Amino acid sequence: MSSLKEYRIKDIEKFIGDGRKIVKIDIKRLTAPGENYLSLVFRVDAWVENERGEIETIHAVAKRLPLTERNVDFNALAMRNEIKWYSEIVPLLTEFAQEYGIETSHYVKHLGSRFSLDSSKSKADSEAVLVLENLIPQGYINFERQIGFDLTTSKAILKVLAKFHAIPLASKFKKPELFALIKDYLQKTTPNFGGEENQTGAAPPEKLILAKALEIPACAPYVQNIKALQKNFVPMNERFKVTGKEPWNTIVHNDFWVNNMMIKANEQERSKSLVKILDFQICLYTSYTWDVVFFLLTSLQDEVLTQHLDDLIKHYYEEFTKILNKFDIPELKLSYDDYLEDLKHTAIKYESMHALFFCNVIFAPKGSQADHLTGEVDMFEHMTTMINNLGERSKEKISLVVAECVKRGWM
Repeated sequence: MSSLKEYRIKDIEKFIGDGRKIVKIDIKRLTAPGENYLSLVFRVDAWVENERGEIETIHAVAKRLPLTERNVDFNALAMRNEIKWYSEIVPLLTEFAQEYGIETSHYVKHLGSRFSLDSSKSKADSEAVLVLENLIPQGYINFERQIGFDLTTSKAILKVLAKFHAIPLASKFKKPELFALIKDYLQKTTPNFGGEENQTGAAPPEKLILAKALEIPACAPYVQNIKALQKNFVPMNERFKVTGKEPWNTIVHNDFWVNNMMIKANEQERSKSLVKILDFQICLYTSYTWDVVFFLLTSLQDEVLTQHLDDLIKHYYEEFTKILNKFDIPELKLSYDDYLEDLKHTAIKYESMHALFFCNVIFAPKGSQADHLTGEVDMFEHMTTMINNLGERSKEKISLVVAECVKRGWM
């Protein structure tokens, strides 16, 4: 960690200040260990002199590759994916949406990026950097991951998620040449990890979580359901290759949980709170239902999960179909029954397992995790250790997720 206290980013001035004189730059680690997993995130504050000789402050965030010798190819791919997302895909989606009067303010402003100091390289290396606007000074916050979102904020998020899914889906029919570029990008984002065994020869963490779930007393009524999930277990590297049924495959975030969105609350009308989506490192081309199920099972307050899930399921459907109707595409007419069936299929096959595994990550006590991003530990070995030492909050959430899935026929 000591090397990060005086962290420097070569040529960072190329991405901030718009060519103005930079008086001072301060760079500090922004997120604590356990709050993000695929990149080091730094706060970058720069003081620049404007044309009138006045000093202005620019607030940015810089993302860099982890300082580890393990999982190097995977981390480099994740960085490459996100740089291309902001530099190439977001401008395409924004322009297309604007043609139909749809705003895309849910994306963070991209200030600049590079794969390497060597401009001829197309693979991210140790000098890769992605620079984005810092949302914190604008009043955006991350919610507490161990608690999750209230009902009204959840609806605001699902409204944005519906737009995130619907815009590229509509481009498939309205601008096939544009969608071809998006699909080509998505088909090259797939990481290769999470098979039957990790590098230590142990069972993958996502499979181990099911064994631990069987030991939780509150899960006792659902033993057969959990064992069925074990029997039909799909390794993560195989899951990433799955596509849903057409025409409903679109851009899927694939990591849509509490920490990967920031909220600027509207205290007078919470339903109009602003939402920004973060971390586009492992997006996929598959069914929109993946993000919906994963978000609902991992990121709601317990009471919202157990008492208002039907309301939220319907809310997403209404927002999704409302946006699609703006494009007037006959092939994209979705009945509510078909929507529910698609959610059920996704939950049974993939996302109930995904959510259970992430209960280990999301509900781990703050400050309890080792710093795998600096090479302190291996990420997968650390996750295995965390699962073997599940905290009470993780156990509580696992039992709630299992119960809700069984109740809905999602497991």
